[in-house]
Amino acid sequence: MKRALQITYRGMPTSEALNEHIRDHAAKLEHFFDGIVGCHVVVDEPHRHQHHGHQFRVRVDLHVPGKDISAGRTAAEHAAHEDPYQAVTEAFEAARRQLQHYTQAHHEQYRH
Repeated sequence: MKRALQITYRGMPTSEALNEHIRDHAAKLEHFFDGIVGCHVVVDEPHRHQHHGHQFRVRVDLHVPGKDISAGRTAAEHAAHEDPYQAVTEAFEAARRQLQHYTQAHHEQYRH
């Protein structure tokens, strides 16, 4: 990645283990497209409900030439997830799918 990975935690303490999980997923995205300019990941624990346990939301913002890609598990898209590692994995899967669409369109544009 040409610019450093940024990880932000909101409503919860920083977790080095979760940071490593995020770094692993970010590195895998470069296998699909090595022109990623930057990546910002936000891990959010918005509400601590006594009856529902912890709920985590994750957003991945990728910056690629000519486009910003934003993906993640947000309340608008899905219910928040109780496992932060699973929320990170699902957010990066969504980012990967969007990145693959971007790279396909990018390659087709230069083929014609």
